[in-house]
Amino acid sequence: MALTPTGLALSLVLVSIIFLVLSWITTLARLSVRRKIKGIGLDDWLMVAGLLIFTVLCATAIVAAYNGVGTPSRYLDAYYTVQGGKWLTIAQLCYVLSTVPIKASICFALIRITTNAVYRWILYGVIALATMACIITDVTILTWCQPVSANWDPSAGKCADPSVLTNVSYFISAVSILTDWTCAVLPALILWDVKLRLGVKLSLIGVLALGFVASTATIVRIRYLIAFNSSEEYLLNVANVAIWSIIESGTGIIAGSLASLRPLLKYIPFLRDYSSGRTPHSGKTGQRPGDSYKMDSMRYTHAGAQQTTCKASGDNNWDRLSDTESQKHILNDHTIRVTKDIVLES
Repeated sequence: MALTPTGLALSLVLVSIIFLVLSWITTLARLSVRRKIKGIGLDDWLMVAGLLIFTVLCATAIVAAYNGVGTPSRYLDAYYTVQGGKWLTIAQLCYVLSTVPIKASICFALIRITTNAVYRWILYGVIALATMACIITDVTILTWCQPVSANWDPSAGKCADPSVLTNVSYFISAVSILTDWTCAVLPALILWDVKLRLGVKLSLIGVLALGFVASTATIVRIRYLIAFNSSEEYLLNVANVAIWSIIESGTGIIAGSLASLRPLLKYIPFLRDYSSGRTPHSGKTGQRPGDSYKMDSMRYTHAGAQQTTCKASGDNNWDRLSDTESQKHILNDHTIRVTKDIVLES
């Protein structure tokens, strides 16, 4: 018979359910928008992968809470001590694994809207760093005890010094903070060079800057990592680590998906203008004159047929975004107006 979660165990259950529901809602809304504009891309599939792993993380965390994690040791017998440790180990592996596709999704989304080579290499570096940290941490968790079952059942084998697990936890936390801040700051730098209204820029930057919230969760999580060093009330204290790990990964999924939902604003009356790029309550279309480009004139005449061809001249050093890319409609659509003087000769 499972335990009834109270205190930290109950908090773990509630946090898992809340962030799991919010993550599914925002990700499904994201996919709905992408499907409607026929623009599902690699970043979307990576976020789905992250969501599935996060779902397993939340499920195992809830099971762990019903098997002793977050419960004082005086209420636990040998069975729950072993079961709680087993489910906690699985949750740890899932948390570490979830960080890679979530961060990779956000990075690939940003890569598609920037042509700056430096920014691109930084984003690829974030993906590589997150992947490396994941491999190192999960391998450490799996090899810390021999056999693996000794992680939750000390009688099954032998484990290395607990400081090994604590140190690798500090390592992945440091990497998470660095990558979260990078993914939060870069959107501001990238979007600031894009010709958009200030209000639209700030709204997009604000959503993507939720990465700061994820990094805050990681920072709070660090203070509880000392629980790995102590066998006294281990399952009780380590629940704090699990709670903040779920908040971190869940916030990453929510932030990465919200940035893709601007087209849905047209269904909200007082936010409709921000979806289309119009100036709110002005009655104007929001179009404004942009840069002018001289068009080369070409004249073509033929009996019984008329044809005019215009060719743009000048710089063409811009990176074309495919209309089916996943970032379609994240930025405003722009209108190009061409004025032509046509002379017809018979």
